Amino acid sequence: MRLKAAQPAAVLSTLFHPGAGAHAGRVSVRRWASNSAAPTSGLPPLTLLTHQHLTGSGPDAFVSYDTADTVQEDLRAQFLKWKSLSDDQQTDTPRPYLLSFETTPTLTLGRRQPVLTSAQTARFQAPLSIALPYRRDPVPEQSFNPDVRQTSRGGLTTYHGPGQLVLWPVLDMHSPLYARYSVMSYAAHLEATTRRLLADLFGLETHTTRDEPGVWVPTPAGQPERKIAAMGVHHRRHITALGIAVNIDISVEGPESVNPWARFVPCGLDGKLVTSVAAELNERGDVTRLRDWDIAFLADRWARLFEEGLMDEGKRDVDGVLNAGLRRAAV
Repeated sequence: MRLKAAQPAAVLSTLFHPGAGAHAGRVSVRRWASNSAAPTSGLPPLTLLTHQHLTGSGPDAFVSYDTADTVQEDLRAQFLKWKSLSDDQQTDTPRPYLLSFETTPTLTLGRRQPVLTSAQTARFQAPLSIALPYRRDPVPEQSFNPDVRQTSRGGLTTYHGPGQLVLWPVLDMHSPLYARYSVMSYAAHLEATTRRLLADLFGLETHTTRDEPGVWVPTPAGQPERKIAAMGVHHRRHITALGIAVNIDISVEGPESVNPWARFVPCGLDGKLVTSVAAELNERGDVTRLRDWDIAFLADRWARLFEEGLMDEGKRDVDGVLNAGLRRAAV
């Protein structure tokens, strides 16, 4: 059984889905197959991974969370169907996929999280003003009413929205195409890929912590830790879903009307803060560096770094060696 094959070059196709939220429904899929190069990168083509970057039909190119989730679940269903076949029916081993996108404002809840009260729901869905002035193609101010969605990941409430790059690999952790993953080594690979991206393109120093998944930036002694990328993963029969979300130029300061993080404690981490690439560069007086890239380019760059770890197990950690001493939560 063969998964739906990608085209041999970057293509645009159209999907239709009645998702909720602004600009939901129609989405373009920019697909970079394993034998093609992304048009904006100037980098060699992918050789194993297939990368799909989802963009909406509106001028801001945002995709609804529901649309991205539907694409992901369709892919995962194909992987699971293949795994259910007998050995003699498994003629083609499915290649790993990566979905990337920038979503309309959405607050997501963990699978074990209590049902929200009506007051919490009203607070989460109150109008949110968004402007993204620092990117190559600035997005003017506009207002959204965020969606709220239950998810299959662990953890508590988090936020996805404009200014954040979401990356969802869909792959078999026990595929014969590459070295097997454990839950811990897969999480470490997501974090390491993100850390390498932030260091290579923006010169940002980052680290991971022993007990809290995600990527953090260093802070002076006595100041709250700041998370720049959140991670939440779900596994079913070793097929992955969800992944990591990197804060690029998303708002992380100000009142609830402009800063979604002010509406809740991100992932239940009291006393800690959320940051972004823009916020960190702004502290150095270098925020204009963001104008050199767009979300699609950053996603493509992340895909290439991620593929390196697929093909070379030693690159699944930022230092080239997997650190078995770091405990990763099964999220």
